[in-house]
Amino acid sequence: MRILVLMLFVLANIAVASIGKITSFKGSVNINRDSQDIRAKLNLDVEKNDTISTKKNSNVIIKFNDKTIITVGKNSTLTIEEYLFDEKNSANSQTQFNFLKGTFKSVTGTIGHINPDKFRLKTKTANIGIRGTVTLGNQKLIACTKGSISVKSKSKSVILNAGEYIDVSEDKAPSNPKKLSAEVLDILYNQLNITIKSDSDDGSKATGFKAITKAVEKSVTEQEKSDGSSSGGDSGGSGGGH
Repeated sequence: MRILVLMLFVLANIAVASIGKITSFKGSVNINRDSQDIRAKLNLDVEKNDTISTKKNSNVIIKFNDKTIITVGKNSTLTIEEYLFDEKNSANSQTQFNFLKGTFKSVTGTIGHINPDKFRLKTKTANIGIRGTVTLGNQKLIACTKGSISVKSKSKSVILNAGEYIDVSEDKAPSNPKKLSAEVLDILYNQLNITIKSDSDDGSKATGFKAITKAVEKSVTEQEKSDGSSSGGDSGGSGGGH
């Protein structure tokens, strides 16, 4: 009886500690937890205060319990400073994702929809608030491809709508919103280590905001199928992102 109670206690603690899972990764990905390094593998649980780092030609996709999806690009670092998903009392739910280095993409889940003021993204140069959206960026620019976001840097706040981006830096205020071009998207998805596949039957490269977005969705679908059929070993998936 004592053994059963102990096992239930341990399982309960594991369930509480886990806030999401690695659903895909490519290359060399490391999780630092309580001063210990853990190699990434498919379906590995992630926890609050984890620091996830990638190296050259690597990336990792994490799906959190509220269905938020974070993609960490190559040569990048993410620290999960805060994550609480309270299904019974949505007012308690909150996130704080700190992107210390490199490139990221965020697809909003339940927390961002029910409690957007407490869904926060942070880089070295900016603080980002969301309104049910898809956001991507690095330490020099922030873009929005769906919904809208608020970016604050150097005491200046800028609202970005879908199809816009801004420049950010450590030594000056952010720029005014600019039209999100195919060239900027191409740069960001390259840094995320996501291949933009053709969205047409003739195999030509996607160009333009809508075409690239559609092509990325196609790549994601193929990646999910690939990961679903993999064995989940340490070699990772074939890369990709959401």
